[in-house]
Amino acid sequence: MKCLKHVTLFSIVLLPLALSSLAVSAGQITLSNGDVIHGELQTIHKDSLTWSSDIFGEITLPKEKITQFSSSTVLSFKALDAAKITETSNGQNNHPLEAIKNCSIRMENDISALCDSGKLKGLSLNNIVTIKAIPAPPPFKGEVKFGYNQKSGNTDSEELDVAVSAQWRQQQFRHEVDLIVESDTADGDVVDEQYKINYQLNYDFDDHWFSYGQVKYEKNRFSAIDEQYQVGAGLGHKLSLENQLKINAQLGAAYLSTRRPSTDSENGSNNKDIAGRWALRLDWPIPGSELTVFHRHELLSLIDEVDNTQLETSSGIKIPLLGGIFSEIRYDVDYVSEPASEQKHADHEWVISVGYNW
Repeated sequence: MKCLKHVTLFSIVLLPLALSSLAVSAGQITLSNGDVIHGELQTIHKDSLTWSSDIFGEITLPKEKITQFSSSTVLSFKALDAAKITETSNGQNNHPLEAIKNCSIRMENDISALCDSGKLKGLSLNNIVTIKAIPAPPPFKGEVKFGYNQKSGNTDSEELDVAVSAQWRQQQFRHEVDLIVESDTADGDVVDEQYKINYQLNYDFDDHWFSYGQVKYEKNRFSAIDEQYQVGAGLGHKLSLENQLKINAQLGAAYLSTRRPSTDSENGSNNKDIAGRWALRLDWPIPGSELTVFHRHELLSLIDEVDNTQLETSSGIKIPLLGGIFSEIRYDVDYVSEPASEQKHADHEWVISVGYNW
């Protein structure tokens, strides 16, 4: 009986260790020289793959030295050559330029994979690379930015900038709202006062393509354009590159109702126009740091007068501070090709602000 207790205790101690060992060694890879390395597949690159070994840690192996492998790791991948993709076991064609998602991949004579879309077979190791799964965006997010500058002495001045943006998702619909308020005073007189509000509704056809509708209002008493209403629609394309650069490009048309201010030499005007619209957003988290470089621009060009354009750009860098608090340094340009008399073509501004995102 005493011996039986010892055996039982011995089994209880060793069983978890044995199960753990089996779990760690679920996959193995065989090289052309006959070496077998236990572990799991991590990444497939263009000319090599990364294997997580139980003994050696993560190692990079050239594709030409691999004869077979099996792994329980679930990965997404894409084909490098569109002509060499095969059908799934359920007869559906995968789009070769899109991600083939959530696959357990193994190689014997060729590559086979059990994926969400079915079973793939007949693929070449040299023709596939794995890609990072992009996490689903939160249903609601936003940020608020605040900048304030006060100067006293020969000239007393105050500058206040507030910007609020929010985005939320409802199934295939994405809502975007932006609000900007700027006010500058010098010796008690208002020298700059600007208000902008923009609402954009996007409908996502898939992970990359979407349509949009937009309503925008802008007022600036000290600009070449006193007040403007904008209503537009068009198509957009989203893209995330392997270097983490995110691109959002939009092309469409807009109806503009514009009021220009009166000057000493000419009366004000109210214009109704149709314009082409081109907008671009770039966000690039700098590798090896927490900094993000960004660029935004919107170009409007009148259909019946293509040389008459309006351009708004904002470029800068976002610096995280603590939690959701961040600092932002940016350079803004508002350009009008045909300003009113006594008005300049462009307004330039360097802005340093502190904000919070959620």
